[in-house]
Amino acid sequence: MRELALPAVGWTTRTVGWHLATRSELLAVGAMGAVYFSLYAWLSVRRHQTFHSFGPDLGLFDQVFWNTVHGRFLESTMSLGLQQPHTFFSDHFSPALLILVPLYAAFPRPETLVVFQAAALSLGACPVYLAARDRLPPGYQRLLWVVAYFLFVPLAHMTLYDFHEITLAVPLLGFAIYFADRGRMAWFWLVFAALLLVKEELALTGVAVGVFIVLRRRRAWRLGLAVSALSVAWFVAVTAFVIPSLGHGRGYVYFAQRYGELGGSPVAAVQTMLTQPLRVAHLLLERQKVAFLVALFGPVLAVNLLAGWRLLLAVPPLSYLLLSSYPPEYSISNHYAAPLVPLVLITAVWGFARLPARWRPAGAVGILAGSLLFAFALGDLPGSAKFQPADFSTEPRYVAFAPQLALIPPGASVAAENNLTPHLSHRTLIFDLEYEGTAGADYVVLDYAATGRDARRFAQQVGGVEAQGYRLLASGPGLALLINAGRTQVPPTDPPSSRE
Repeated sequence: MRELALPAVGWTTRTVGWHLATRSELLAVGAMGAVYFSLYAWLSVRRHQTFHSFGPDLGLFDQVFWNTVHGRFLESTMSLGLQQPHTFFSDHFSPALLILVPLYAAFPRPETLVVFQAAALSLGACPVYLAARDRLPPGYQRLLWVVAYFLFVPLAHMTLYDFHEITLAVPLLGFAIYFADRGRMAWFWLVFAALLLVKEELALTGVAVGVFIVLRRRRAWRLGLAVSALSVAWFVAVTAFVIPSLGHGRGYVYFAQRYGELGGSPVAAVQTMLTQPLRVAHLLLERQKVAFLVALFGPVLAVNLLAGWRLLLAVPPLSYLLLSSYPPEYSISNHYAAPLVPLVLITAVWGFARLPARWRPAGAVGILAGSLLFAFALGDLPGSAKFQPADFSTEPRYVAFAPQLALIPPGASVAAENNLTPHLSHRTLIFDLEYEGTAGADYVVLDYAATGRDARRFAQQVGGVEAQGYRLLASGPGLALLINAGRTQVPPTDPPSSRE
């Protein structure tokens, strides 16, 4: 059959077919992203509205944004366990959060944050698809990786786990790797600069990105070294100078808190790794950490290994997560693994592309099966083993008690249980009882969900707060609102500068 030419544009039936296939793929990617966003934005909002969101971190970030739009720039009373107002940047340096301020000013609600997060994580599929489009033929081999992305075990967990700034790294890091791989350096620098502003530890991954550029494009070795050097300088400057200066001399607390077994500082950690390799190996091979690795690489059948040296990109985040003594950092059920989402999937695409063409259909079936199996066994998809429908329905006791919470004056300080602080965070002084205690607040709100729903323990907790000078103002099944008896005069509103 003779090929049909289209001389007006110089196309042939082959190129027409290619463009039609690509257009169909883009529609499919967009459709999958829209479905994921719609479902998880709704679930995230429901989780909050049914009193299942947490103070750390949805309540924390909601207060930070609320304070910012009312003239108190990034002020918090919930980060670092500090009762006195302080800047959130003394905890984590995340200037990228400022892009959310106009949106939050228009819609000043916790729901705004979780919906934005669902949108950002839905967008994270784009660089994965683009990486697949670069190396794989049109059709199922490309779309497989978009499906694998949306089924990836940590993704649904971090989408539903309140709001965290690190989730912005998923699309940004994905695009940075894609542009570096393609040699589109103007776009790379734009995205990479934004990435560094998301959170301080992302600079460590930036070091590996610089090495990737050197090895990928030998003629660009100066550029790669510049990326690595900038990343090191940024991390040192932020953790050693910026955060301590904003915290009035208080150092970057996470070295000592999470890496005490390695010495509690970067220098001590390096010394321990060099002089005590068996100790480090024992730390890395803990049971939960091995399970974490299996959950990350199992869905893609560890095809990343075929990517060879490109897998070095994942070394920094894997290292600081696995060397930590803080269990949430090596758990798939929260936000800490966010940088690994694009790293694992894009390197898996590269590894898959190196399979002989005749093996790819079987490989695609295996990866799809693995992604589905792990998603339903360990992920947070509706109908999966980990998904809890109860987290999206309201207990009647909250419905009955909510009017009591609405009576708390806007200018009053409040100490509340973890799941109640996101509903009370539009005030200058809000404290999470788990971390800050009652802090002498004007009001205290208790919920026996925080004490294992043990009525006896809850009664003891109420009695303990009353012993601190509070009296019971209202109660419900497993709920109590107390007022500080020594503060009968509570301002009815915040100062004019902080009114909504």
